[in-house]
Amino acid sequence: MTEQTLQQKLDQAGDIVEFLRNQQVGPNVYPGVPAEYSNWRNEQKAWADSAVLFNQSYHMVELYVRGPEAFKLLEYTAINSFKGFQVNKAKQYVPVTPDGYVIGDVILFYLAENEFSLVGRAPAIEWVEFHAETGKADGTKWDVTVERDERWAMRNDGKRKNYRFQLQGPNAMKVLEKAMGQTPPDLKFFNMAHVDISGKDVIALRHGMAGQPGYELFGPWEDYQAVHSALVEAGKDFGLTLVGGRAYSSNTLESGWLPSPLPAIYTGNDPMLVKYREWLSAKSYEGMCSVGGSYVPETVDGYYLTPWDIGYGHIVKFDHDFVGREALERMKDQKHKTKVTLALDNE
Repeated sequence: MTEQTLQQKLDQAGDIVEFLRNQQVGPNVYPGVPAEYSNWRNEQKAWADSAVLFNQSYHMVELYVRGPEAFKLLEYTAINSFKGFQVNKAKQYVPVTPDGYVIGDVILFYLAENEFSLVGRAPAIEWVEFHAETGKADGTKWDVTVERDERWAMRNDGKRKNYRFQLQGPNAMKVLEKAMGQTPPDLKFFNMAHVDISGKDVIALRHGMAGQPGYELFGPWEDYQAVHSALVEAGKDFGLTLVGGRAYSSNTLESGWLPSPLPAIYTGNDPMLVKYREWLSAKSYEGMCSVGGSYVPETVDGYYLTPWDIGYGHIVKFDHDFVGREALERMKDQKHKTKVTLALDNE
């Protein structure tokens, strides 16, 4: 029996807004880590006061894209400029639909010549998989291969391709220095370098959330325990705190990042979108996710967001040809939504 496609599921559902608001999906639970190691308040406070260690090894999808046309494929599907993008750099990767609405975003790592990885939620990653598999607009195939390393909840073999830790906070550099036994490389934001921790080759990405300095550290799964133990041991003198799922999910709010905009692919008659809905499984992220809140639009398009709506306007660059460029050129001078924050009055 052929697996149902997303398009077939939507055709059966009828009203897509009602369908999404009544999905039988439970709360998002971060696998592999407890909700709290101590309590979420102390864990959240530690990333501003000392240092924290997030374990990101379990909940994100990773997609490797390799081949002579990997760079061109990723550039063609992203609103970002790829000028100056080279090996040992990373960037936020944001794709939009042909109509100019956001599908999602992930982090793109330039690992080696003709080799990239994308790490994050499934929607943006599956958009790349779709283009790699179905080819260019003229029907020719991209000269690329893709390899998907699925998140923990979707596998049963007990391992990933890579572990992934985030070391963050005012004391992050001190912890890393002790774990390495030498001064860490002085990297610019979103630059990478290979470092040695406990005799293991680790890739360090200069990164940070909520205004705090930090590193994302990753390497082969078999090195997981050695590197994690070395970081924990090194952090004992610097207030290093392990962070569970509750505090981890709150730092996106503090930094103002929207991790889960609804992928804007449920409607639209562009042949690319129609084909994509027929390519996606009914069990895909889009086929299983739910929406809530007090805002209930008449049609699902009311949930769609432009890059400007969620603060990505500054990374839209019209220096290359990409999916959705014409739509964004029409939108750029229009009125956009403004992302704001809610602050509590301490008094």
